[in-house]
Amino acid sequence: MLLDLSEYAKITLGRFNDTISQANTALGIISSEQWDDCSPAHIGRMRQLSVDIMTIDEIVYYRNGRLSCTIWGNTNRAILERAPDHTLPNGVGITLNVESTVSRGGSMVAVSHRGHAVLVKPQRMVDVLLDTHATLGVAMDGGRLVALSGSADPELLAVLTSGPAVGADARHFYASVGGPGFIAFAIAERSAIEGRWREELWLLLPLGGVVSLVLVATVAWFSRHRLSLRSELASAIRNGELVVHYQPIMSLGTGRCVGAEALVRWQQPDGRMIPPDSFIPIAEEFGLIADITDFMIDRVVRDLADMLAIDRSVYVAINIGASDIGSGRFLPVLDRALARWNVAAPHVWLEATERGFVDADAARKTITAARAAGHLVAIDDFGTGYSSLSLLEKLPLDALKIDKAFVDSIGKDAATSIVIPHIIGMAKELSLAIVAEGIETEEQVDYLRKAGVKLGQGWLYAKAMPLGDIIDYYGHNKAGPWDGVPVDALDQADGA
Repeated sequence: MLLDLSEYAKITLGRFNDTISQANTALGIISSEQWDDCSPAHIGRMRQLSVDIMTIDEIVYYRNGRLSCTIWGNTNRAILERAPDHTLPNGVGITLNVESTVSRGGSMVAVSHRGHAVLVKPQRMVDVLLDTHATLGVAMDGGRLVALSGSADPELLAVLTSGPAVGADARHFYASVGGPGFIAFAIAERSAIEGRWREELWLLLPLGGVVSLVLVATVAWFSRHRLSLRSELASAIRNGELVVHYQPIMSLGTGRCVGAEALVRWQQPDGRMIPPDSFIPIAEEFGLIADITDFMIDRVVRDLADMLAIDRSVYVAINIGASDIGSGRFLPVLDRALARWNVAAPHVWLEATERGFVDADAARKTITAARAAGHLVAIDDFGTGYSSLSLLEKLPLDALKIDKAFVDSIGKDAATSIVIPHIIGMAKELSLAIVAEGIETEEQVDYLRKAGVKLGQGWLYAKAMPLGDIIDYYGHNKAGPWDGVPVDALDQADGA
């Protein structure tokens, strides 16, 4: 057991060094690019690095010793840069118990150099998979704790952090290993280890057989289940079991309907509707998403022809999958549908999630072609995935949709509550129309309206509904000529 704990301590020290190394990499990149102005591009670059490097939680910049900006924008909070608790040979400082500017909860470890600081949750530094229960930790020379995965006896910690040690006392087995400036350690309860030895003696062989059988059965069931879902979904597409529902998009200023988002549903023989979250991942995995996109395009454009008979200014947004944004395959399909049903391109908005923009060059080509044809293009669920401000600046987008997770935080003391004003600010800086998703309360509407968000959707107004219902809803709630719809869209629609 002592040999195991020594190995765990070595692995923990390696994990800590790897985390510091990745923070160093981020600092080296951003220092070499000489960012120091807290411009939108500077902030976007910090945010992109915090996404690209998995161990990083946040990057901030101090100007003249005072916090100037974070990955979410400029800040006026009076936070001063502290002297580091430890300095590495390359001049990079490590500071403990630093406040997170996003979560405002829990302390972070800051790795800093020349104004920039990378913030990392201490738990990440000791995030090591174990085959037994143990407490892992890292301390600086001198005994000051950097990270601890659980709780530990202070007297035992004093022994472990004073230098490399291996041993046991009445309650624990323990081991620690040293590195330049730091010590890592592992502690296990004696009672838990001894109990485990007894259990393994009696259970190892029969348990191994049982586990093997369970794993084989689970893999077989899972494989059959996914293949069955694939077959059922392919059949549903062929047999017309997919249906389209429409969720109204509203003007937050007047409460009038200006358009709708088209949402696919899978209707079961018993009438139950399966939501897209349950089958779209299967479609993407097994290459069926293109068939669903083509179905949506044909059905939505056909339905739009009926809607436009009521009002010539209505538009509908269609979600486009990541693979289609990368290839642009859907554009000729959309052109043919528009010609067939005599619908002008500005009446169809296109939405893509952040995954669709991972290949920025391919996405830019598709977006440019779509906009040249007359479509408006929006980034959907912004803030939940890949995108950064620097990426948005490079893409010719028209609108940004704020994800429901951020709208939910309005008026709550949640970590995401301070993010939404920065997202709105970024969209305004880029002259993007803003649509808020998942609105459920008047408090959210008041906040968004005051923040300058003009469009929104959510259950406060209506759930997604079939074609006949959305036509009735729009007829009773339709907007005026300039009510909340971006001017470019109306200009093009009026000329259709």
